[in-house]
Amino acid sequence: MSFEGKTALITGSSKGLGRAIALRLAAQGANVVLNYSRDKAAADKALAEVTALGAKAISVQADVSDTAQINRLFQEALDSFGTLDIVVANAGIEKIDIPVTEITEEDYDLLFRVNTKGPFFVLQAAARHVGDGGRIINIASSSTVRPQPGMGLYGTSKTAPKYLVRVMAQELGARGITVNSLMPGPVDGAGIFTDFTDDNPYKKILTDAVPLGRLATPTDVANVAEFLASEQSFFISGEEILMNGAGRD
Repeated sequence: MSFEGKTALITGSSKGLGRAIALRLAAQGANVVLNYSRDKAAADKALAEVTALGAKAISVQADVSDTAQINRLFQEALDSFGTLDIVVANAGIEKIDIPVTEITEEDYDLLFRVNTKGPFFVLQAAARHVGDGGRIINIASSSTVRPQPGMGLYGTSKTAPKYLVRVMAQELGARGITVNSLMPGPVDGAGIFTDFTDDNPYKKILTDAVPLGRLATPTDVANVAEFLASEQSFFISGEEILMNGAGRD
């Protein structure tokens, strides 16, 4: 799949899934707009990795829970590359293993600010600025379709953007723009699982629940994101792609 001449903006791309997707699209020729909220060192490292692949890239600090910063992020992308073809709304925060009875208002406000408000306005900006025939991808979570104890707040915060994706797919279809949600299960080496070792007992419980015998990796997620960003996925829009290895997560 070639993305020569295309520009991709990926939120939360200094590490984890966002970084893996950015590297994959860069390797296939895309210009890349990296985004980070706080960790400049990680962003600088990701930028160096992307440019080492021969891609043109910029890194923009912007907190996606702030609409003014979202607008600045998109404007800097357009100022640098002129057009936007692919937007991946990936930035989010994980806060799990909290029974509903113990969720505080502060917990609620934080997750809904980052995981619900953030993607909503990133997706809105994408709808405004992505060119005809573009691709918009929302990174959701398998927790939105697999309710589990302790996931009430996180799963709820990740659910609303999926509805928006379905609406946008209908509103933008006439422009040849596809809009989809990608829903990974636990990803080894990303998010709260970044530093999990193989002997971690929780990792073993999660792995034992996956018939394919292992957790997903950032590369696995990048594989599917690459497809959804490509021309080959043209007739897939408004969908929720679950990738959890047939697991019970």
